[in-house]
Amino acid sequence: MKKVFVSVVGVIVIGLCFFLSGCAAQQEPQANQTTKYTMYIGLNDKDKYTQLISYEEAEKEVSDIALKYVDGFTELYAKGAYKDDKGILVHENSLVFEFYSVTDQQMKAIMDEVLKKLNQKSILIEKQTVNDEFYEGVKQ
Repeated sequence: MKKVFVSVVGVIVIGLCFFLSGCAAQQEPQANQTTKYTMYIGLNDKDKYTQLISYEEAEKEVSDIALKYVDGFTELYAKGAYKDDKGILVHENSLVFEFYSVTDQQMKAIMDEVLKKLNQKSILIEKQTVNDEFYEGVKQ
């Protein structure tokens, strides 16, 4: 009797495993892991401590430079503040550019040109590994 009970319980457990395996949630496609660079460019001239070029002109200059090295980017307008080497609080308009799936070499080439073109002392670059995907709607 004990053997029959154990066999019946075993069959039920195996049956439940097969049944429940069909109820598992469908896996979402994995996002791609890539490197994202965020470049922050203040627009004040490094020597004059004031903005000498308009947002529009600066945006065009940086866009033209970037597109020589990469296929695309996202651009944002921002405002920032910092204390300079003399402790003076400086407020400035800034451009923020985000790049995906590019190399350190591409970013350095862009920054080298932008530093000269906009007469900047430095550019802040943020580099992080992210998961990204292009969403194309629900697949039928």
